[in-house]
Amino acid sequence: MSWRKKSLLLSVLCLALLTACDETTPQQEPVKHEVVLTTVKMDEPTTVYKNSETASDNVHIRWAKKTLGVDIRTQWSAPVEDYDMKLRLMLSSDDPLPDVFSSKVMDTTNQFLTSGKVLDAGEAFDQYASPTWKAAVAEVPEAWQPFTENGKRMAIPIITEQASQAVLWIRKDWLDKLGLKAPRNLDELEQIMKTFTYDDPDGNGIKDTYGIDFAIKDQYLASPTGDISWVFGAYGALPEIWGKDDKEQLMYGSIQPEIKKALLRLKTWQSKGYMGNNVALQDFSQVNENVIAGKVGIVAGPRWFADYPVKQLKARDSQAEFIPYPIPMGPDGTAGRLAGNSYSAALLISKDISEEALQAFFKYQNYLYEATVTDDPFFLSAYQNGYDYVLKQDGSVNSESSTIPGGKVNTSKYTLFSQYASYPSRFKDAILKLGKGEQLNAYDRAVFFSMGVDPNNPDELPVTQADVVEATQEKIDQRNLFQGPATKIMRSRNTYLQKMELDTFNSIIYGEQPIEAFDDFVKKWLKSGGKQMTDEVNEWYRSIQSQ
Repeated sequence: MSWRKKSLLLSVLCLALLTACDETTPQQEPVKHEVVLTTVKMDEPTTVYKNSETASDNVHIRWAKKTLGVDIRTQWSAPVEDYDMKLRLMLSSDDPLPDVFSSKVMDTTNQFLTSGKVLDAGEAFDQYASPTWKAAVAEVPEAWQPFTENGKRMAIPIITEQASQAVLWIRKDWLDKLGLKAPRNLDELEQIMKTFTYDDPDGNGIKDTYGIDFAIKDQYLASPTGDISWVFGAYGALPEIWGKDDKEQLMYGSIQPEIKKALLRLKTWQSKGYMGNNVALQDFSQVNENVIAGKVGIVAGPRWFADYPVKQLKARDSQAEFIPYPIPMGPDGTAGRLAGNSYSAALLISKDISEEALQAFFKYQNYLYEATVTDDPFFLSAYQNGYDYVLKQDGSVNSESSTIPGGKVNTSKYTLFSQYASYPSRFKDAILKLGKGEQLNAYDRAVFFSMGVDPNNPDELPVTQADVVEATQEKIDQRNLFQGPATKIMRSRNTYLQKMELDTFNSIIYGEQPIEAFDDFVKKWLKSGGKQMTDEVNEWYRSIQSQ
């Protein structure tokens, strides 16, 4: 019988789940029947294992098998730089897909969506997702748009409250040493960059520091750490995304005249040595390495910049201190930054998944979501205890790494999709309360511990400070308004158009071409498929307005 018709099984599943998630019984009894659920996994660079554990055998995997009866088997794992390539190879082969897996690169995701090899995930979600998970996703309905093909939701968005909006992280110890104040605009920022570059802020007598760093390898807006969007936002337009014009039509940001002014500013910074020489070749990992080496004083990045790479820098230099500051304004008082998507990846389900494995997956994910609505902070302690923190007999917690045998690790990275279950409104409310010094209730504390975060740990203060700074500038956030599947011209011409754009921008910044090259780029972009692509994007945009 098709899983779509098994409504009775759904009732049984929900009853079992609700019983398991009652606040008086936060942990289920070990199950007798185990169901195999296959997957593949990206090795996140910040994932740390201990006790000889691996992606396929760790405390979380064992917990899921023992407690939920979900035997998660990782067929392979790959580092970030190889994961997408392996997904593409997997798709092109005749081998069966794993039961569930995630994809972060949209071009690759689109190939899966149209391959005929994945399930109508939206139908499965409607059937089996818990009320809590559904309520969380309902807060960001736009997250479904990129994964909808011909009216069918072919992937489930892995939603996140951390949309990676950048704040400006500045070495406060350098500011204090050189008698500088935090910048309010680009001109003041430029003076700080100059001083950080030429006035020996680290005091070693060597000219080995510079003002600011960016990560623009392959794409200008691809990296949350080393973000460059706010420089363009200071002039009123962001590259690589689609925004609205005054006629309510979608327009491509990279061809707007404001981009030209931002490129000139960046060219000035590069020619004066204020930014790293290799920004065009850097992704976020290189920026992190530069921060850890103590060579750079300013980086735009998200809240978790305070965790990585700042903690690694402080381990090397205990006096180093990065503090989050607001994004500075441009010459006419304008400010802007990229607001990240409300999802981090696509959750794909093989069309060949068994009914038993499908229900096992939803049982697993539903259970994790209940940790976001309970008033028990230690709902997930069966696998977090001894890793994210140590729970003592009196109910108190030690979460400093030195107090945890083998050190502190983040077990949310061990989950199926390397991320805790996110309920955006509940998480944002709790985070802002902590950042403002307000009293947390049991539900707030449970939200933090569902992430593996102890809200009483002083190490979390810079992160929550960044949340408060970020929240004060919500009005400057700019999102990519095109969230549909790749259009016909995108599939055939976008790689060429993106390369032309990247080469032009880089050559202007490095002084290899005059600023007039931007005008030539705009004309060529429009003639080389950009005009047709704009028409297709607006056709999609009109179609969703009527939904």
